[in-house]
Amino acid sequence: MAQKTVAPFHVTIVDYGMGNLSSVARALESLHAQVVVTNKPHDIEQAQRLILPGVGAFGEGIKNLRKLGLIEPLENKVRSQKTPFLGICLGMQLLAHESTEHGRHQGLGWIPATVRPFETNSSGLKTIHIGWDEVVPTKPNVLFAGLKRIPYFYFVHGYHVVCEQSDTVCATSAYGTPFTSAIQQDNIFGVQFHPEKSQEVGLGLLKNFLQWDSQADAEQAGLQLRANGKSSPTVRLVPTLLYKNGRLTKTVKFQLVESGIRQDVGDPVKAPMVYDAQLSDELVFLDFRATVEGRGPEDLITAVSEIAGRVFMPLTAGGGVRDFEDIRRLLMAGADKVAINSIAVEKPEFIRESARYFGSQCIVVSIDAKQMPNGAYQVFTHSGTKPTGLEPADWARQVEQLGAGEILLTSIDRDGTLEGYDLQLIQQVADAVKIPVIASGGAGKLQDLVEGITQAHASAVAAASIFHFRDLSPIKAKAFMRRSGLPVRE
Repeated sequence: MAQKTVAPFHVTIVDYGMGNLSSVARALESLHAQVVVTNKPHDIEQAQRLILPGVGAFGEGIKNLRKLGLIEPLENKVRSQKTPFLGICLGMQLLAHESTEHGRHQGLGWIPATVRPFETNSSGLKTIHIGWDEVVPTKPNVLFAGLKRIPYFYFVHGYHVVCEQSDTVCATSAYGTPFTSAIQQDNIFGVQFHPEKSQEVGLGLLKNFLQWDSQADAEQAGLQLRANGKSSPTVRLVPTLLYKNGRLTKTVKFQLVESGIRQDVGDPVKAPMVYDAQLSDELVFLDFRATVEGRGPEDLITAVSEIAGRVFMPLTAGGGVRDFEDIRRLLMAGADKVAINSIAVEKPEFIRESARYFGSQCIVVSIDAKQMPNGAYQVFTHSGTKPTGLEPADWARQVEQLGAGEILLTSIDRDGTLEGYDLQLIQQVADAVKIPVIASGGAGKLQDLVEGITQAHASAVAAASIFHFRDLSPIKAKAFMRRSGLPVRE
């Protein structure tokens, strides 16, 4: 007897020039969906299902939709013809009638809601919410069907949707106080998090959206789940990979090792796949010699594209970034955030301009610092070869004011030494700013990871040599951090 052939799902992703479309497409393709990525009104009119992803600033997003002539066909297809629609992150925020991000901007107005910044002054939390947090369904909903416990999804945003009608909200999360993390209004769904970067649970949510039928029995919509009562944001464990000439390498105090096991530490695609399987929270991938060698990010873009096609975890990429177009190409290739360093020091206004277009949450400023003979710290650029005269905490305050969403802080003195983080340096910077700081450089034992959070006040800890050269893995590291009382994603 011949087997019945199941028709593939057809999904149209709206390309309006904002963010990481390729990762969404690849996640859907891994679920055997047929995907069209388009900015053509005609393609939208033919769509069976629509997804509006987005990474960037609200005002730029709505301006691009208007300029491309996409608002009217979207309105007709989604609101009139009731085509299933999913907005992701910025794509969900654009459904509101107004946002206050970088001024006041009118949205699509499909849901009665406004978009506002987090209120963090009283809570002491960082102004940008980055990391894995619980998403608690407030009622049975098809997006969360099949879940046996409260899921963790990956967030990166500084603004959130405030709904005027509670029945629009289908899930909440907490960042100091509760906020809306998922909505549904008839055929319109929205999620503030990134399912395409949330590993297995994220793929499950996308599969549920693909299978949604407006006539489906409500009992199939999923269980009512209860939160565990924790509201602290999780801390992140972030493996770091250094890329050069098509391979991964490792430095010691920013110096390349010319021989031995540190010269070549792995394949640039296989290593991220291992870290993804080991439930790493994010990955930092740097072409660290690009600027020194006068190269742009072309090699990096190729590598990021290959990685994003195989892993479903958040990815920060940097190295050789020179202009807006470089950031855009990295995001389109599959990066979620872009790290900038030398160009930020040379042209500080580039931080502000990038944040206003791509959103603060996408812009990571990498700060490499060295302790001088007098005990003071100084910022260096060009892979640690060029002194700037800048003091790290002062420079961190400046990049925060210019709109950066996160800081990757690396101690040049501790890099690759396995001697532990420079806790004094990290604390000086982390306590000086209200944006998240990733501690980097020197982790050699599991306790170092804990101290980077508890003593130095970092929001996340990055590590490389501890995984390359010790019998340790992200799974073991996170288990130790959890036993030490840190809120780590389960």
